[in-house]
Amino acid sequence: MLRQAQEQQRRLAELQRRRAELRVPGESPDGLVRVTVDGEMKIGDIEINARAMRLDSFSLAESLQAAIDAAYAAFGEQQQELLTEMLGGSELVRKAQDGTLTPQDWFRRFGVDLDDPFRGLRR
Repeated sequence: MLRQAQEQQRRLAELQRRRAELRVPGESPDGLVRVTVDGEMKIGDIEINARAMRLDSFSLAESLQAAIDAAYAAFGEQQQELLTEMLGGSELVRKAQDGTLTPQDWFRRFGVDLDDPFRGLRR
C-alpha cells in the first residue's frame, strides 16, 4: 500500500511539473494578435502585428480577446491530454475536471480500498 501511495505521489508531482512547463499559444482569427498562456494560466507573451495598429480600438480589443480565448481553449485541451496521459481512465479524468474526484476514487485506481484499509491484513 505504501508503494502505491508513493507511486501516486510521484505521478501527481510529474503532472504538476509538466503542467507548469506548458506554454500554449493562441491567435486571433485575423492573425494580427498572438498571446501565450503559461502553466499558471497567466498570459505571458503578447504579440501585436503592426497592421493591427490601423484597427479602431474596438476591433483591436476584439482581436486581443479572441487570441486570449484561443490560448485558454488550447491550454484546456493540452491540460486534458496531460490528465488523460497521467491518470489514465476517462472516468477518473472526468471526475478530476468536474471536481468530484475523491481520494477513494484515486486510491481505488491503485487497488486500495480506503473504506477498509486493513482488508488485506485480516486472516
